Order: sequence, then C-alpha cells, then structure tokens
Amino acid sequence: MSATFSYPLLLMSRVKGQTKVSAKHQVTIPVGALRDARLQSGDVLRVEADRAGRVVLTRVDELLDRYRGCVAGGGLREAIDGLRDEWR
Repeated sequence: MSATFSYPLLLMSRVKGQTKVSAKHQVTIPVGALRDARLQSGDVLRVEADRAGRVVLTRVDELLDRYRGCVAGGGLREAIDGLRDEWR
C-alpha cells in the first residue's frame, strides 16, 4: 500500500500578484512587484496602514530624499544633531 500525503500549499491555486498573510502575520511579496518597485534584498522599508485593507511599503531612503532640504539653515543631518544636543 502506498501512503497518500496531502500538501495543501501545493494544491492551492496561485493567482499572479497575490499573497496570503500567514499565522505569524508574514507575507511574501511577489517578485514582479519587487522588480516594478525596484526593491532589492536588504532594502529597509517603512510600513504604514493607509486605510482598512491597504498597506503601503516605502523604501526608507526615498522618504529621506522626499524631505531633504525641508529644514532651513543647513540640512537634515544638522537639524537632527541639534535635536540630539537638546537631550544631552
């Protein structure tokens, strides 16, 4: 007699561009979406809930670029250093 094994993950139908939230709240981002967003292994992402059912991932360096130059009198680095000095 041969044993019959059930592999539920292999039997699930796959839909391109979709993923499933695991019991540990993890997801795998489809490679096509990663390529289109130009995300690479090692990129640091900010995760924000936009509204119910929508999560936005943004590469952290893009956030810094967006706000670069917004702080008057120098740059972001000087402003951060100044704030750190206030706490000392």
